[in-house]
Amino acid sequence: MIVKCFDLLVVKSKPTFRTGINALMRYQFTRDTKLFLLATLLYGFSFSVWELFFNLYILSLGFNNDMLGLIRSATPTAALALGLPLGLLSDRIGRRISMLVGLSVGFFGMVMQVRLLDPILIFIFGLVQGAGIMLFTVSGPPFIMAASKKENQAMIFSLQFGLLTLAFMIGNLVAGQLPGLVESLLGYPQGSAASYQWVITAGIIFATSALIPTFLIKEHKENVIDRKSPISIRKLLRKLANRPIVRQLAMINLITGFGAAILIPYLNVFLRNKFDISDNLLGLIFSLASLMVFSGSLITPWLVKITHSRIIPTVVTQGTSIIFLFTLGFSPFLWLAAMSLLLRNVLMQMSSPLIENFAMMVSEPQEQGVISSIRGMGWQTGQAVGIFISGLVQTRFGFSPLFITTGILYILSTFLTWIYFRPREKELSHAG
Repeated sequence: MIVKCFDLLVVKSKPTFRTGINALMRYQFTRDTKLFLLATLLYGFSFSVWELFFNLYILSLGFNNDMLGLIRSATPTAALALGLPLGLLSDRIGRRISMLVGLSVGFFGMVMQVRLLDPILIFIFGLVQGAGIMLFTVSGPPFIMAASKKENQAMIFSLQFGLLTLAFMIGNLVAGQLPGLVESLLGYPQGSAASYQWVITAGIIFATSALIPTFLIKEHKENVIDRKSPISIRKLLRKLANRPIVRQLAMINLITGFGAAILIPYLNVFLRNKFDISDNLLGLIFSLASLMVFSGSLITPWLVKITHSRIIPTVVTQGTSIIFLFTLGFSPFLWLAAMSLLLRNVLMQMSSPLIENFAMMVSEPQEQGVISSIRGMGWQTGQAVGIFISGLVQTRFGFSPLFITTGILYILSTFLTWIYFRPREKELSHAG
């Protein structure tokens, strides 16, 4: 199946970075689209610093991998528990207000986690972070659908995802140098909790600037539920529960989320433990990975154009990425592991905006926030369980079982994506 799809892509033409740039230059961005993308770039910086150093910060406090797994499970647990109410809230109060509140709450939770030392309090504010980020996340896709034309949506979804990874690249590249600088200036020991605390806090403070362009965005009323509407929430939820496509979207996110959770957040720990690399090199590797994902996001709309599909490129790129996942996990050489990480990242992640766009295309405008939250709940269920289990497995068995399990789950999710969504995509194409 994957080979057949790959042949279809190759026969058409050969993707280049210039192809994506040319398509990007031809696109006329609206004011609100520009503001949203700017906010994406700014808040993405904090998450790059967070993902690069938060695990190392918690371990530097003297906690073991079991406690790290428990702490990291707080954010997805909150997102899971509150996902549906937050999706309904976004549909009710509007995307702009939801994004403002979500970012503010999320940043507050992140700051508190690195200013407190009690693991219980860190866990509690992880819940706060999860609630805020979930509200922001479920509001983004419906906003894009309302603020852009249908023919431009693949570009906007891809560019939003690409800019987020570009922010990760900048953050990883800059932040990778900062612990050593802080340690030399303030006299902290190498790899100390204090140096990581300073770097993470600085990244979050900078990222609060994302609130400015988000505040300047205008609300689009067409995909927000009328507050005076007699629509019953119970009827809406019953309607969505009876739709197979909604259950399928949630199921695939659950499988993918679990596979990602048990491994991907810990790749920095894996590389550090196996190859004993420095913070500088760690930051460089992850910044290059983000750059490649950004480049891939510029090619993604071109793949949609030549295949007239969002599902075909998704299946091809995800399926191919699994090969490099296994190479990353079992290579004895740092250069091969680093190269595999780069290729795995770009191939797996460039499909994310396509599935996001597809999910919104099969949704009614007034229910897009709820469906986005249902998908998020599926993802966060896998994250909440997987992150905690991963810490237990790492302590007892190492990373090898995690790479094998993640690969198997990714194979399953890719197969189900083709089986469930390709027929539905054909129906949409014929209807359109």
